[in-house]
Amino acid sequence: MKTQMAFCSACDKDVHIVITDEPSQEGHANLHDSEIVCLEIGEGCTGHVCPIGGASTTVMAARLVRNGLQTIVQRVVKARCGGCDRVTSHVIVGSGHARCAECGTMSARSELVIVTEM
Repeated sequence: MKTQMAFCSACDKDVHIVITDEPSQEGHANLHDSEIVCLEIGEGCTGHVCPIGGASTTVMAARLVRNGLQTIVQRVVKARCGGCDRVTSHVIVGSGHARCAECGTMSARSELVIVTEM
């Protein structure tokens, strides 16, 4: 992964971003191309779509989690996952979504049955 600074027109300042690595081999459809991930998403964002990464803040937060760049800073809850049907840790990635730390299933927070908050 490559880390660099980029100017964010929504926040009107330079922010830290990461450009993820491309897959090292040809594979199946579950492999993705390199992505731009903003490391400073959150309260300071003024737009609904990140002008750097071209995605909503929820999608940008999901990229952080998927690429292993942020799992602790976001709130984590224990809930039953609709994807793997187990009680697992879910990382809250936006005001309305959570991602299963085990299988990666994205769920609406309103659909989760929360067991405990961590």
